[in-house]
Amino acid sequence: MPSTEQVQAALDAYVKAFSTDDREGWLATFAADARQEDPVGSPVNVGRDAIGGFWDNVRKLAERYEFDVRNRIVCESEAVMAFTMTAWNGDSGLCFDAVDVITVDDDGLISSLRAFWDPAQMRAV
Repeated sequence: MPSTEQVQAALDAYVKAFSTDDREGWLATFAADARQEDPVGSPVNVGRDAIGGFWDNVRKLAERYEFDVRNRIVCESEAVMAFTMTAWNGDSGLCFDAVDVITVDDDGLISSLRAFWDPAQMRAV
């Protein structure tokens, strides 16, 4: 089982890489056979190639993203992370609130990520 520090480090690396547009760094936070469901109810991406396809599709939607983490709770190998994501195109942006439920494996890599957010709650900033 990963330590609390490993889980927190995985979350930190995930947020930092996404926020700095570091595709390879972001993908490196996932285990080779990781499962990602973003948002919950959409098809599950399995493995880094599929998760990389998710990255490519999302990054086409905005010039830059801001990840504002409001809270993280770590319990054993799992964590929840509550945040607001803002997608910027020039000076205009859209934001939404979300909660990620994340499981980290013994190597300190994300093995499962389920993102809970409602597209109907997106709002202009």
